[in-house]
Amino acid sequence: MKKILILLSFLLCLFPSFVQAVITTPYLTSIDLKQINSADKERTRLCQGHLKFDRQPTGFFVDSGMKVVVNVELLTPAFDNAMPVISIGTLGFNVPYSGKTEGRSKTDITLKVGTNTISASQHKGGLIYLSFVTNTGRSPQGLARITFTEESGHVRAPQYVYGQTTDGEFKEMMDTYQTPDVVYYSDYAVVVATRESATQYSRNYNKKNWMDDIHTLLANEDSISGLDDNDPNPLHHRMKAGEVRYLLVENTSTSPHANSAGYTGYPSGSRHRYLTVFSPGTAGDNNSWMLGHEIGHQHQQPAYMIPLSVESTVNIYSYVEERYMVSSTGETYNRTSAARWQTAQNTYLKYPIEKRIYNMDDKTLETLIGFNRDELRFMPWEQLFLLFGDDFYKNLHRVVREEKVSTGGNDDERRFYLIWKASRVSGYDLREFFNQWGIRIMTDNTLKNKLQTYFEKALTSGKIVDLPRPIGEIIGITGQKMPAWAPLTLRGITTSTPENEILDRTNWTITTSIQGASDAAIGGDKPDYIIDGSTVTAFSFVKPGRSYGGVNAPSSYVPSFTIDMQTSASFNFFKYQHRNSGNQEEMLRARKLSFYGKNSEADEFRPIRENIVINYSENKDVIQVEFPEVSCRYVRVDINEWNESGGNTVQVAEFDLGIIRPEMNTNVQQPRENAEKCDVYPNPIVSGHPFFVRAGDGWTGANLNIYTASGQNVWKQRLVDTMNEINLSVPEGFYFLQIEKDVRRTTSKLLVTKR
Repeated sequence: MKKILILLSFLLCLFPSFVQAVITTPYLTSIDLKQINSADKERTRLCQGHLKFDRQPTGFFVDSGMKVVVNVELLTPAFDNAMPVISIGTLGFNVPYSGKTEGRSKTDITLKVGTNTISASQHKGGLIYLSFVTNTGRSPQGLARITFTEESGHVRAPQYVYGQTTDGEFKEMMDTYQTPDVVYYSDYAVVVATRESATQYSRNYNKKNWMDDIHTLLANEDSISGLDDNDPNPLHHRMKAGEVRYLLVENTSTSPHANSAGYTGYPSGSRHRYLTVFSPGTAGDNNSWMLGHEIGHQHQQPAYMIPLSVESTVNIYSYVEERYMVSSTGETYNRTSAARWQTAQNTYLKYPIEKRIYNMDDKTLETLIGFNRDELRFMPWEQLFLLFGDDFYKNLHRVVREEKVSTGGNDDERRFYLIWKASRVSGYDLREFFNQWGIRIMTDNTLKNKLQTYFEKALTSGKIVDLPRPIGEIIGITGQKMPAWAPLTLRGITTSTPENEILDRTNWTITTSIQGASDAAIGGDKPDYIIDGSTVTAFSFVKPGRSYGGVNAPSSYVPSFTIDMQTSASFNFFKYQHRNSGNQEEMLRARKLSFYGKNSEADEFRPIRENIVINYSENKDVIQVEFPEVSCRYVRVDINEWNESGGNTVQVAEFDLGIIRPEMNTNVQQPRENAEKCDVYPNPIVSGHPFFVRAGDGWTGANLNIYTASGQNVWKQRLVDTMNEINLSVPEGFYFLQIEKDVRRTTSKLLVTKR
């Protein structure tokens, strides 16, 4: 027996082609597809500018002349009525098939329950993907079973599944499955290549090491973005593994690029950059720069992306990846050379400051400095690394997410946001730092005044302090000349709240005072349509005394909906949205609303705002109603008036609650109506002297309490008139004056000084 084994081993060495790897990587013809949050929903959560890829690879390919037949079972319906989608072809993968002149293209087809036949005329061929996503604010719950039938013309494509497929299996797949497209994927990335490229760059190489490099790059760029799965706040978690991924594809573009639709593309000359392992530093043929840069674009946050910074802020992300790769060689990493720093300091940073404009014309800037303009434009971002370390950027990205700033507004608004938030995160007044680099509010005087006010208050309160070194030293810092005082200690914010925050509706439940009327265009009959995050769906209230869609509405009933938020929450405005999809006639819209709240199911609803008149001559789709801050668990909206002469229904598309709390506003916003006004006079007051609380009629009978900064109650009384004298003798300091009635509450700061 021993001789036989030796002989077999000898033969295997002579004839290795006789050995075939067993393909164990599964090609599932029946797939249970779980609904997930869409790429757009994840982009919004992360406050990033680019979509990622929310399609799930199947490992199958279909030629352009063949049909695809699948059967769909809906095991758990999606609450938003979404259905699975089949995609044929890969986003951004536009390289022509062998022998064909036209490039690949992508086709998306929404599936229905039962048998679905996608004919050859409906697609151009390609790899097959499935998706089942939700864009709404609620958690996904749908589950579908997709089965490829025997009638379907799909075939297997070579697929490398990270953690499952061996290199030997992949070679066997390449020999056995002769499709023109090849796919590789893990929980974090999907990579697509032509057979030619796969043969040249990955067939005979270690694919695990290569994908490990991609994973490390993604982890590094996620880390500088402040993303961490161990963070107690899920807002700061990475994209959920195995759901939304990064997509890398071969592309016919003249240069590597990132596309906001959800992929990064690499032309013929760059194929090795995305299909082979990285070489440390810049000496090897494949450094990490290209992928780090293009995938960096998919991490960028528009909130602070000032004009002409797209190709510079992207290198915040490639910076940490390059530094990681260079560190493996034992070298010190510097993004900008000492010679470039010296040139910049002798040219741009000596240019008259009024002409020093970050987004000046490219040619003008390059003529001035003598090198690539984007290298110059990255320098202030690099200095922020050198001045404050990685945590500066991690905290900045976290603050952007927590404040839910997704777009950043116009040019000056982005400059405002950058200067203000960078200062708040660092804890230092960075206005002159940015001014030296030509970053300042250019034309908007209102924003200039607002920024000045914010800084005056922040400097007075100590939330921000002056930089501890002269500005010449600050802008003179380089990676090659790190002074002993650098980096500075961060002393600013690590977390924040939006100035205008919409409450999370994930766990809300909603009931209506009557059954809804079914409508093919908007749904109409489910209360959840009011809080499903979709402006296409709407709930349809049949007007009192009328009949429509099988619903007979009593003449005495009040159209209303009641929401249980499951827990008490504070808010000071609501948004009510009419139907705005298809039929937008005024006769389908409310003219008057009332709003109520309570804290427990057993309580009676108390008014928050009643008889809110909607200007139906203007009648905007979205109505925002503000009031003093309240805190309650249950809210109810009554529709009190509507068009009596036409239409049988009142249709409601969306409802939100939120809170407005400007960051530097020291007083809670007061209600607009005179009846709701409430203020303190004088303020500050002298200790031992009386002061007055002036309250509108709406606050008569309210409870007034005064608290120390530590929360000790030092005064309480009931407001019995519009002018209430308070004789309070307390030590100097800050106090909080709170007035509460029903579920309404307003709070002001009270400053007491010495005699």
